[in-house]
Formats: sequence, structure tokens, C-alpha cells
Amino acid sequence: MPLIITATDFSDIATNAVHYACNMAKEQGTALVILHSFSVPVSFSDGPMPVNFINDTQRDAEAHMDNLLVDLYKAYPSVNIKGTVVFGDILDAIDEYVEEHEKPWMIIVGNSIAGDGASWPGSTTMDAFSELRFPVLAVPPGAVYKTVKNICFAFDNKHSGNIASMLRLADIKQRLNAELHVLNAQTDDNKTDESEMDPIVRNLLSPVNPHYTIVADTDIEHAIETFVTGNNVDMLIMIPRKHSFFEGLFHKSHTKAVAHRSHIPILALHDSQA
Repeated sequence: MPLIITATDFSDIATNAVHYACNMAKEQGTALVILHSFSVPVSFSDGPMPVNFINDTQRDAEAHMDNLLVDLYKAYPSVNIKGTVVFGDILDAIDEYVEEHEKPWMIIVGNSIAGDGASWPGSTTMDAFSELRFPVLAVPPGAVYKTVKNICFAFDNKHSGNIASMLRLADIKQRLNAELHVLNAQTDDNKTDESEMDPIVRNLLSPVNPHYTIVADTDIEHAIETFVTGNNVDMLIMIPRKHSFFEGLFHKSHTKAVAHRSHIPILALHDSQA
């Protein structure tokens, strides 16, 4: 059975993302694993951290997980849901779970799976985008799950390293049974014909018949937002390359871009998939 992994710090925003994951798992017929990681404050004394303190922290986290699971079992009786509490960093916990169990179809995170605060996407979510080896879906605060009918892949028109990501994109499109729009927004108004789209990517995506659009705009963020709004896009997909426009597009300091697109989930694919 395909698997979705989600992470929570038991905050309201993270819990909302868990419910989003539950609804997607229900609709897609996948199992769901909920991970919570806990840590203890660093001690600057000469003595070790008291074992009782660590045990109490773990028991408190497990109690929160048990209460969450009780609510979820009632709300989603048809979904195979498991919860796990581990010590350490949440991204390491996800990696370790995958190594010991199975590869997920998707990883779903909320705003602050490690207490990032009010900004979205938060720093841990951005780290998940860049470090995790599987598709990572970031759910904005207050987002309510609905059937995904239109997805938009904001593409920089570079095929290098994209083979695995394009195959994963095609699989996601088929699983969601959604319309796929491939959007290339650029400042060069002389290259807005569909034929300018990378031929290797076109070949990789040909089995799922995407709609290609190239638009020119001096403000790339505005171009993407206009397309997303005008086409009722339910999910925005990107490859967050290092040292590229798309890395800056979702940087915490880029408040304009984040604010414009915070109403829809953002799915990050990667240059190379596991």
C-alpha cells in the first residue's frame, strides 16, 4: 500500500496539516504515518541530563500522540493510521523511518513542525524542501483539503537532472487524476512559444499530456500568481534548486511571494529522487 508520512509538533497549524494528510490518504487509499520528534534542552552543567527528565519528556510526547490518534481514528476510520514518537531532529527521524520501513509516496508538513513561528514556509519546512529525498508537500495555515483538480508545475525550462523528478511528477499527476499545467515564466518576451519548452522534459511528460504555457513578465512572482489564480490551481509544484530563482522565490525574507501563494499547498520535487 502506498504511504504518506506527515510530521507534527502538535501545534494547531501542524495538526491542520495532519488532517489534510488524513483526507488525502483517505482519497488516495494510502496508509499514513505521523511522526513526532522530541528533544531536551542542552545542559551546560558538568553532570548528564537526568534520565527522569528525558523519560518525562518522552511520556508527555507519547500522551499527546495517543490523544491525537484517538481523535483521528474516530474521524477517519477507513484510513490506516500509525503514530511514532522519536528522539532527535524531525528530518533525521523521517529519513530513519524511510530507511527502516518503506519509501513514501509523499511527505506532508505544516507550517512549524519544529516551532518555526508565524512565517510560512518556516525554516524547517524549507529544510524539508531541500534535504528530504521524496516529494514534500507544505500545507499553508488554515488550508482545508479538497480534491486536487489542477496542478501547476512552475518550471525554469532546464532539463538537467530532472529525469527522476519528471517521472515522479507524471506519477503524481496520474494518482491525483488532475490536470497538469507546466508553466515557464520568464522575462524574455521573444521566447513565449510553446515550442521553446525543453524537448527532453516534453518527452518525459508526454504520457500524461500536460498543458504547456510560457509567459513573459518582468515580475516572475506576479506571473506565477496570475496563472495560479486564473487557472484555479490547487497545488503549486516546483524544484527548489540551489542558487536559482526558485530557491529565492520561497525564501523566508521573500514575503511578497510567500503571501501571494500561501493559500495553496506547495509541492517540492528534487533534482534527483531516491
